Amino acid sequence: MARALVGEQPDAKVVRAGAAATALGFWFVSLAPVIVASAELHGVVIAFWRSWIGFLMFGAVVVARRQLSWSVVWRCAPAGICFGASVGLFFWASQLTSIANASLLTTLQPVVLLIAGVIIFAERVNGTDLFWAGLAIAGAIVLVLAGGSEGTGDLKGDVLATASVIIGAGYFIFGKRVLVTVGITSFMAGMFIWAGVLLGFAVLISGESIVASTQGDWVRVLAVAFGSGFGHYLLNYAQNKASLNLMGVIQLLVPVNATLMAFLFLDQSVRAFQVIGMALVISALGIQTVRRSR
Repeated sequence: MARALVGEQPDAKVVRAGAAATALGFWFVSLAPVIVASAELHGVVIAFWRSWIGFLMFGAVVVARRQLSWSVVWRCAPAGICFGASVGLFFWASQLTSIANASLLTTLQPVVLLIAGVIIFAERVNGTDLFWAGLAIAGAIVLVLAGGSEGTGDLKGDVLATASVIIGAGYFIFGKRVLVTVGITSFMAGMFIWAGVLLGFAVLISGESIVASTQGDWVRVLAVAFGSGFGHYLLNYAQNKASLNLMGVIQLLVPVNATLMAFLFLDQSVRAFQVIGMALVISALGIQTVRRSR
């Protein structure tokens, strides 16, 4: 069904709406690693609660409307499994390495999504698109490499973040196909079921307790669940309005915002070259978005 949209050129207003929803969605999503980094509860456990709270939020709506069927649930399986694995690994990584390092590795995902957009969805990409996307990626790399080594410095955290980003690309690819014929709320309910089951097994294997030891951690769990849940709703809304490659490039706002939030709330430093990197990302994204929306 996704192929039915190949070659269609959406209206400029539609593209602008998709770009705005993508930017705001990623802004909410980028808050999660900052919140998780300060928690005592294991990142995989927070991801587990996020999925099941998310299911309760969206599942209650679609069940009441009788919009959730076994057919929809099965179709959401690939996206849900990718989502659960990606979020669990990324939250774990956020507790092992610095916020900047974990966010840096999100610069890999735009490349994966750009390739998938061209090959799978026949999206049009020209040399100018590649130039501005490359400049934004370069700015994100400068942003992270110019940072300090706050965090544990554990290489395992960087490896986990890399795996999370690559698997996370699958969530957008599979989700774009399903969202052609399935409503956003139904898709998110079905996706959260698979993510919750997968993360339940991960928690069981890890031996971690699913009960938070402090009230503060429960507040963090709820903040991540509701904030990120709203962010992903916006991203799914944008799936049929913005191209996959444009969404991937806008995702580079994540390391910018995560680094700023870590500076404000976790006392992680921001250096002069990081500011330059942020300026490159924001400028390139702004120009690219305006070009594409025209």
